[in-house]
Amino acid sequence: MEGETLNSVQLMGIAFSLVMIISVFLMVRARMIREKYSLIWFLIGLFTLVMSVFKDLMDWFSHMIGVYYAPSAFFAILIVSAYLLLLNMSVSISGLKLHNKALTQELGLTKLRLDELEKKVNEGEPQSNL
Repeated sequence: MEGETLNSVQLMGIAFSLVMIISVFLMVRARMIREKYSLIWFLIGLFTLVMSVFKDLMDWFSHMIGVYYAPSAFFAILIVSAYLLLLNMSVSISGLKLHNKALTQELGLTKLRLDELEKKVNEGEPQSNL
């Protein structure tokens, strides 16, 4: 990057990645996002930052995978990353749904047992007439 100036696309990429990294950091601090998921977002932000700063690296990578227009390869990688994130979230949601169902069933059984115990306790007590 010696002797070259950053073009507007690179500056936008740098700004976007810095905003993303800072936002994710602040969300982790505020406990709005778990560290498990923030790591993925940090890696995407770091990747975007590196590819925005080092344009030659993106050109080399895109030619290596057979894409001759570097921004297309860059956006394709970001789209694949987004799909992987969506897949990860779908798996997490599915697991949470199953866990929620099990908890709901357990709560129902506990409530049934409590009702039966209350019924037994009330049957053993003498009724008072008011």
